[in-house]
Amino acid sequence: MESRAGVEESSFGVSYYWKSTKIAAFLGFVITFLVIVLLFRLISSLFVVLEHALGFLKKAKLMEAEAETKLRSCMPPLERRKCPRFDVDLPVRYNEMNSSMSRNGRVMNLSESGMLIQSHDQMEIGHHLKSTFSLVRGSEFCTIEMLAEVVWRDICMSEAWGDYRCGLKFLDISAGDKNRLNNFLMTLS
Repeated sequence: MESRAGVEESSFGVSYYWKSTKIAAFLGFVITFLVIVLLFRLISSLFVVLEHALGFLKKAKLMEAEAETKLRSCMPPLERRKCPRFDVDLPVRYNEMNSSMSRNGRVMNLSESGMLIQSHDQMEIGHHLKSTFSLVRGSEFCTIEMLAEVVWRDICMSEAWGDYRCGLKFLDISAGDKNRLNNFLMTLS
């Protein structure tokens, strides 16, 4: 009987061993599967976080570029002038060529070939303006008239107040007015 009990015991031991290894293998498979699923979820979460971070960086770069564009729009174009400009503050009256309605503004800088005007009216690039401003030199008072073209514009001076700036290039000025303008500019230099 002992042999039969030994055989049953040994076959029970082998059977137990095979069942245990099957269970252990199954548990190992399940744990490996869960680890892979968790790693996949972690990696996909990292991709989502990276995507949001890149989106945030793109948005920040876009905002920076917009701020730089706004800053550049508040600056006059690069200096390409042949004639030096002088800061002044003179009243100016102007009207567009096809309009009889005069408007007021301020000449903020002036040269032999052009001027910067600040006004409440926005002017279009390429428009031609008849302009008149007065100069005082010592006891001499003179009025200068010219035809000028708008070559650039912006809204920077004081948006809250609605002030606009534009650069004008002189197109037509009489010889006498040009001489008076040049004499005035020489007193400023």
